[in-house]
Amino acid sequence: MALIKNANPKGNIRDSGYYRIFLDEMIAKLMQSIQSTVISNGTELEHLHEYFCPYTVYKTEWTNISPKTGRVIKTKFKVPNTTPTLSDVFEKYDNGENCFFPKIKISREELMNYGVDLKSKKHIELDGIWIIDGVIYITEMKDGSDFDTKKSDGEIEMFKKVKKVFKGYKFKIFIVLWNLRNIDDNSVKSLEAKEYIITGKDFSELVGLDFDRINSEREKDQIKNKEYICKKFMEYHETNN
Repeated sequence: MALIKNANPKGNIRDSGYYRIFLDEMIAKLMQSIQSTVISNGTELEHLHEYFCPYTVYKTEWTNISPKTGRVIKTKFKVPNTTPTLSDVFEKYDNGENCFFPKIKISREELMNYGVDLKSKKHIELDGIWIIDGVIYITEMKDGSDFDTKKSDGEIEMFKKVKKVFKGYKFKIFIVLWNLRNIDDNSVKSLEAKEYIITGKDFSELVGLDFDRINSEREKDQIKNKEYICKKFMEYHETNN
């Protein structure tokens, strides 16, 4: 679980909706930090999938070592020729390799080869592509038990494009609701989206992730977050009384 104390939202707090609600900078900053941490939890979940993945993970590599001087520099940059492509996915599939491609982008040019025109977009981005025992699992990962209906419409349209690309391969597409305990308890209104939904636990069993261990890892910071919130409100109480 991400730490609230590490959140660093940008912008003037007085311009935020939280400030308009409370008319108080301290409370507004705290609420904004909590929301920022909720968003960060989704990124953290993706990183834990990489960390606990039992197979080879193919992703863009970054370094802060200058290729010219060999010295450490301030800003990290992409290591050339390490960003996976759609061709890499198909190569690993053809080789029968079990592996994971997190946050993979498929460029407009690659999609055109399959008769898919993105028009104004430069690429589509998938949260993950898993290749397990000869099946390609294409995923959109949600750190929750439901998701925005408006966003689901856009994702369904993206899935339709993706299906054209993977036609001829054995594949499945999932919207993974990581915290949904029972598939029948989902609140998704879109009938099309419902066809793709799977719980985090069921998906973990499918691809070999340790669902309980990942959740245990995420729970480590919960106590620290509670302590931090209590401390901040105590400080607020002492300052304003």
